[in-house]
Amino acid sequence: MFLYDERNVVFLPVVLNYLTRIYRQHPLKVVLIAALAIRILAAVFSRGYAFTDDHYFVIEEAQQWIFQSAEPRSFFNPNIGIEGRLSHGSLYTSLHYILFQFYRTVGFQNPMHIMLSVRLFHALYSLLIVYFGFKIARHWGSLKTALHVAWILALVWFMPFLSVRNLAEVVCIPPLMAGVYGFLTYPKSRKMLIGVGLLFSLAFALRFQTILFSGIFGLQLLWNKRFKEAFALLLGFGLGSVLALGVLDYLLFKIPFHELISYIEYNTTHSGEYPNGPWYQYILVILGLFLIFSGGNWLFAMGAKFKQYQTILVPTLVFLVFHSYFPNKQERFILPVIPFLVIAGVGAWNEILMASKSERLLRYARFSGRFFWILNMPLVAFLSVASTRTAKMDAMNYLRQQPDAAHFVIESSHNDYMEYMPRFYGNFWTPYQHILPGCGSPCFFDSVKAGVHPMPNYALFFDSTQLQRRVREFNAVYPIKQVQIIESSWIDRLIPKLNPVVKSQKIYVYRIAKTRSGF
Repeated sequence: MFLYDERNVVFLPVVLNYLTRIYRQHPLKVVLIAALAIRILAAVFSRGYAFTDDHYFVIEEAQQWIFQSAEPRSFFNPNIGIEGRLSHGSLYTSLHYILFQFYRTVGFQNPMHIMLSVRLFHALYSLLIVYFGFKIARHWGSLKTALHVAWILALVWFMPFLSVRNLAEVVCIPPLMAGVYGFLTYPKSRKMLIGVGLLFSLAFALRFQTILFSGIFGLQLLWNKRFKEAFALLLGFGLGSVLALGVLDYLLFKIPFHELISYIEYNTTHSGEYPNGPWYQYILVILGLFLIFSGGNWLFAMGAKFKQYQTILVPTLVFLVFHSYFPNKQERFILPVIPFLVIAGVGAWNEILMASKSERLLRYARFSGRFFWILNMPLVAFLSVASTRTAKMDAMNYLRQQPDAAHFVIESSHNDYMEYMPRFYGNFWTPYQHILPGCGSPCFFDSVKAGVHPMPNYALFFDSTQLQRRVREFNAVYPIKQVQIIESSWIDRLIPKLNPVVKSQKIYVYRIAKTRSGF
């Protein structure tokens, strides 16, 4: 009855007409609302973290500055020594430190709620990627092309998920794009280039490798003998870098540019220890990110229209060539230039289609466009509600809620791998120990008896490999009782089926008896 109600038949066209009229009047606002909606969905439902960097090198470090010792530190006295080294620039971690200190001051201490707020902040912030993508595309192309770019940046399958993460490779994109837009419009005011330089320095402070991109704009000015403009750009960049890297690092480490120096030293000596791949790896990544056909179309079009879009394509190419040459190749490293590939690729491809009289090419374009969106929309829907790497997070959150969980030990006697726990979710910062091969449970508790380690209240057994043997050996020293089994998220369980190299974790939580005789 409901499906054939005449009122509904009349109501539906009215709604569609209203929405169409709103979109025609305010197209960019509609795109931004859609982008915000899917990002809020990801912020609420996509828990956990995607990579090691976006938790341990940002969240964990910022919280450790407060709670590394027994007494929480004050705002202007973070617990970090001269020997300390972050994994990225200190600016991004410092912003989280300030936020966490504020939350501690007002009594907002639940780590799950804190991380929800952090994801929501990032969701709002990432809208700048969509906005400046539209503005830059509009600078070269039609409104239709600019909206095409905006919709892709808003809804392409990986962006909402990554936009709510603490990834420096994504967080650096808005100031980078804002700087590019300012550079394209700077002839209206030469002083604007100082602001462009400041924006580029902000991106540099968030992700050092962006200098490979932003530095090319200064070289372009020098190549064209625009020395005053180049000086203004350099002035803004230098001023911003001194403030964000020099002054801040001096306050934290008593050494200006401490993090930049340490980062260069580390990567020149340890880059070979990370994943590597063939020189064309990032070409395959780009094709995969944009679902084969669209990525191929855009790469072809950028080659054909290179001169028209060279202002952003030359820096992008330099960035990609460097990362293709550098031995440490990880997919996330090229994320800072992905929006520029979309802008140039969509713009160039649309121009080719508009100028073409080939019906075969136009049919292929319609097919590839439909293929992209038909495949993209289920992917973005699934990934935006997918929680990743949640087992450790949920285990720590469980321990946080136990009144007697002062210390815990990780039982890993079945392998040599030491598990790093996200202690942020546990709200306690005392060191934890591992039971590794060569020193099983009896050996570990001998060290506890000698006072080398504190007595743990809980034991975390990772994976079911040889679980009965490991539990039996532990029980022979101190009785334990299983109190919880922490499963990985559905996507963490799915990935190993697609790629057996990746392992899905299951954590068995045991409570340890207070005495050797029992509970």
